[in-house]
Amino acid sequence: MKYFLGLDIGGTKTACVLADQHKELGRAQAGSAKVLRVDKAEAELHLKEVLDAVSHQSGIALSDVTASCIGTSGAAISNVVEWLKQQMAMRVGGSLTLLGDEIITLDAAFPQDAGVVVIAGTGSNVVGRTHNGRLIGAGGWGPALADEGSGNLLGQQALRATFAAINAGEEPPLLQGVLNKLGLHTKDDLVAVANAYGFSFAQIMPVVAEAARDGDSLAQKTLERGGVELAGLVRHVITRLIADEPGIADGLKIAGTGSVWQHVPEVSDAMRRTLLQTYPRLNFLSRTVDPLEGALWHARHAGD
Repeated sequence: MKYFLGLDIGGTKTACVLADQHKELGRAQAGSAKVLRVDKAEAELHLKEVLDAVSHQSGIALSDVTASCIGTSGAAISNVVEWLKQQMAMRVGGSLTLLGDEIITLDAAFPQDAGVVVIAGTGSNVVGRTHNGRLIGAGGWGPALADEGSGNLLGQQALRATFAAINAGEEPPLLQGVLNKLGLHTKDDLVAVANAYGFSFAQIMPVVAEAARDGDSLAQKTLERGGVELAGLVRHVITRLIADEPGIADGLKIAGTGSVWQHVPEVSDAMRRTLLQTYPRLNFLSRTVDPLEGALWHARHAGD
């Protein structure tokens, strides 16, 4: 019997699935094992935790795994690659394939077929594929450089808008919600925390989303803007896909994944509305894509 392991390592969590050739045998989740987000000691702890959990749940020893595939952003960065190879070699048998998280998501949505995947979670990324297999991407440059429509950037934009309102002498209601979420008391406390190294703006996204649904115009405008910016990334990809394959936009499939895509429809809906103005025949998949399905697909097809 052959066994296969798929991992999706994101900025906030690490998800893992272990399967045979026909069915899944176990799933597990732990904190982030992404060394671009957390230190190596914490990443190693989370990776070991998720691997031990899926092995225990499935009843399969990790040494019996035939092939593994990891999807993560930063898969082209040498220190990320070497660290993951080292960690997996210590714990898991068989071969290892390392791919960008956008690739496993693309193949979870439409294996070896044309389409566009939008990743909107802690970070953001967009990748498209033509019918002849050419990959075209936009975004994915990380929080310091881009991440349009991501939880990190939207959280930061919401706070910036909040403090811009404070500068104008207003008392934005979003402020109290953020303070409550973070266990803080005053805006000065928030200034100190938000300016500290390593602060995650994505953690306040639930507060921003709830405020928007309660009618907070500042939050609503922030999410609408995020959707429009995310649409801009998708538009760049579609334009380049068309240049390679004229007519591909007619019925082109668009799929999405990530915490913002899944839990903040105000962003994905604004993205859809914006894109349909230019490309009215796009085909948006209704289900949220599970990247683990793509990682498992690649593990099962390793060596084909």
